Amino acid sequence: MTILDVGLVTTDRTAESIIERCRVLDVKLVTLSVATMPGFKENHSPDLDAMRTLQGRLADAGINIAAMNQWVGPDQRGGPEAAMIENPSAHRREIDGHLRTLEVQGELGINQQLHYIDTPLPADPAKDELYWTNLIEIVGEISSQAEASKVRIGHHGIWRCLTDELRDQAVTDGVTEAEYRQYLRHDQHGHPGWRGPYLVRKADDVGRLADSNPNPYHGITMCTGMYITGAEPVMEIPRFAGRINFVQIRDLDARWPAAREVFPGTGNLDFKEILRQLLRAGYSGFLHPEHLGHPRWPGEDQVLEATKVLKTWVDEVEAEPEFQ
Repeated sequence: MTILDVGLVTTDRTAESIIERCRVLDVKLVTLSVATMPGFKENHSPDLDAMRTLQGRLADAGINIAAMNQWVGPDQRGGPEAAMIENPSAHRREIDGHLRTLEVQGELGINQQLHYIDTPLPADPAKDELYWTNLIEIVGEISSQAEASKVRIGHHGIWRCLTDELRDQAVTDGVTEAEYRQYLRHDQHGHPGWRGPYLVRKADDVGRLADSNPNPYHGITMCTGMYITGAEPVMEIPRFAGRINFVQIRDLDARWPAAREVFPGTGNLDFKEILRQLLRAGYSGFLHPEHLGHPRWPGEDQVLEATKVLKTWVDEVEAEPEFQ
């Protein structure tokens, strides 16, 4: 019996494109982006009737919407990225949109949500606790609605690699993790392509959010990319057992600032042991590969190749005597 099921995360919005991509990948589960769904631009939440129609068309093709993903932090109206976290009361429309999204998911039985916390780290450390206080207040509302709607939220920090050019320069300059806040704040103004630093950037940070309002529907995303900022996923999985509500598979060859994303199985992470730990922790259902590094050959369909590899690992681990 399959316990872990590999699926697709996509920003596609039409049934035709989603069905075709799932056919190519040979998957039956999909996670859709809230921001690309009908109704989001107008209301910061998907339109229930349009979502029901899309869900039905996908179901007719044998495809199940396993989850939705959305972002907390950036000003959706195009203002400064810290605007929401510095003044939540001025951003009720966005916050209410998050709550309505959970209501829509509950109505449709889409019971997982990948929840990115894209909140900047303030340049002034004295503002850290203000940011955390406001973030936890917002997350508290979201957590309560998740419980009411029976949607399992997985908080995801932002553990992003530097671009090739910036990473090479950082390594040459001898930048260390201790310089994360200052280096990236300076770099943010001098080099395009980097939006850091980030407030929620470590395993302890997503744990702090999950702990802030504990309920069965309020947990974390076990993204193996947390290796970038110091975590060992095989050790974090037992720590968060029972609170892992989404899983993403990403491989790395180093930690920040030298980290590079590479094709799964070619970096430093032991994915078969990660899968074993997920099964031991009681996780079941959706997982997918992401951030696959540079193509290994011209025209490579990286998602297709990574999906094949991940399916093979899942089959091999689930066939082990421990999991029979």
